[in-house]
Amino acid sequence: MKISYNITTCDEDLDRFSSTEDFLEFSKRFDGVEVSYYAPDERRIIPYDKIVGYHMMSYLSWLDLWNGDLDAVIREYDSLEIAEQQYGGLDREALLRPLRADLKRAHEFGAEYVVFHIAENYLHDTFTFNWSKSDEEVIEGVCELLNCLFAEEDGSIALLMENLWEPGLNFKRPELAQRLIDGVDYPNKGFMLDTGHLLHTNLELASQEEGLAFINSKIDELDRLDLTKYVRGMHLQQSITSEHCKSTIANPPDWTGKTFKERQWEAFGNAFKIDLHQPFTCAGVDTMIKRLPLEYLTFEFITATLEQHREYLDAQWKALESLGR
Repeated sequence: MKISYNITTCDEDLDRFSSTEDFLEFSKRFDGVEVSYYAPDERRIIPYDKIVGYHMMSYLSWLDLWNGDLDAVIREYDSLEIAEQQYGGLDREALLRPLRADLKRAHEFGAEYVVFHIAENYLHDTFTFNWSKSDEEVIEGVCELLNCLFAEEDGSIALLMENLWEPGLNFKRPELAQRLIDGVDYPNKGFMLDTGHLLHTNLELASQEEGLAFINSKIDELDRLDLTKYVRGMHLQQSITSEHCKSTIANPPDWTGKTFKERQWEAFGNAFKIDLHQPFTCAGVDTMIKRLPLEYLTFEFITATLEQHREYLDAQWKALESLGR
């Protein structure tokens, strides 16, 4: 199992390091990093041979555009012009083009796997948890999109599909994970189980210990369906934010008169309050990890400074001492 941590190529992350040597010293306990691309790494802080995984870009409300329902696109984005600004077009190719660029970049970096979010949402739904799309609808659309995207791939890079708490792959009904596996016509595939995202599907959790028990119960369900063999990667993090979610559900924002951009920024802010990406440190996390046939384990955190990131990584390592690193 290769153990990595997440990093982006935005200046806020790369400027934490004075040089490649500084980055390598910080990363010495890890097999490498999982990269999210935002801009060129002009200083080449991250050597390509340290890039284990590549996190592909993700869309918000994309399914209506994929299905050609432009009336629904207008309702979400206010106008076709704004939607076109978001996606660079109004057809399926507009969605596929940047994803193809991501895949090409992942190959150039030498990544062993790519991560793709299996989700869809309208902005207001992220406050109410009253989802407008069904899991089945999203999975059907995702299978079409991924089959187009990977049609010419040679199988050398693994496609790891990540769960969120929104419609799509969320493991609320684990049997739908099999539908996703069956529907994606690409042999080198599996799941990237995000532990924090899984916690947000249960708004009654009040502690890490309760969260860990819930995750273990979901692994039990996957095991009964013979699906754990597809869990090839894990984003390890926790966010116990049920009270915040319940508050927004009870008091969703009034967006009367607000533009799409204003609504989008408010939704982004709310997403970061839901999904904190903090270390998962309660007793038994290591045992949970050992239950799965993981090839890749990524410590996935959101931090404000390099010092805070080091603290988070150290705390996570301490909780996983039995893994022998």
